[in-house]
Amino acid sequence: MLGDLPCLDMSDACIQQLQQKAIETSPELKAIDERVKVIEQKVDEAKRNNIKTVQLGVFEPLVQSWLKVEDVPTVPGQPARKKGILNRIGDLFFGNTLSSVNEILSLVGVPLFRNATGGDAAAQSRAIAIGDLQVKLAEIQNKRGEIAAKLRENVILQVLDFDQTRREFQISQEIARRQALQHKLIELDYRLGNGETTQFLGNLSALDKQKAQTFREWARLRSQMMRIKLIVLGAGEN
Repeated sequence: MLGDLPCLDMSDACIQQLQQKAIETSPELKAIDERVKVIEQKVDEAKRNNIKTVQLGVFEPLVQSWLKVEDVPTVPGQPARKKGILNRIGDLFFGNTLSSVNEILSLVGVPLFRNATGGDAAAQSRAIAIGDLQVKLAEIQNKRGEIAAKLRENVILQVLDFDQTRREFQISQEIARRQALQHKLIELDYRLGNGETTQFLGNLSALDKQKAQTFREWARLRSQMMRIKLIVLGAGEN
């Protein structure tokens, strides 16, 4: 009768098992977990991309400047000399080192200072976008917690209803058993000519009614069992 249910009673251990099973198999919680996973991946990716962009942004002015080919004046009357990246590297290591270092600092100093104070507008915009994703993630996780708490509560309520229905069925079943035994005694007396027809038929009618009531209690018990299975095994609405 239990099917895939691990148990079905009012013990704390059983309640916890049913609650955990319901959370693990809940279609709604599974869908939320997928959304959380996707958003977490987006946040991580955005953080990595933002760090790379910021790091590249620091050296971008320097790279652009050093990759340019400029005309450098020479002796009057002589054509200008071309100066490119190889010339600048040569100056840094073998020529005017101090001038090259000053040039490097002037080009990367501002971006470094900007990053230290929060970055440029683009970086701040990306940081805001990441923050929005994190806020959305927190909201979804809070919603998941609320749904899980409601699911746990629902499991307890349904098991309580099942326990009550089971008790009512057991009582009805016992009453029907006693009435059936009583009817056999009345029937025996009636067949021996010691009973009245009206009493015999009235007792038979009461027995039939009690059997019908027992069957209804059994149907309620099975219905409650199915409701719990739908909740715990994740095959229906939560």
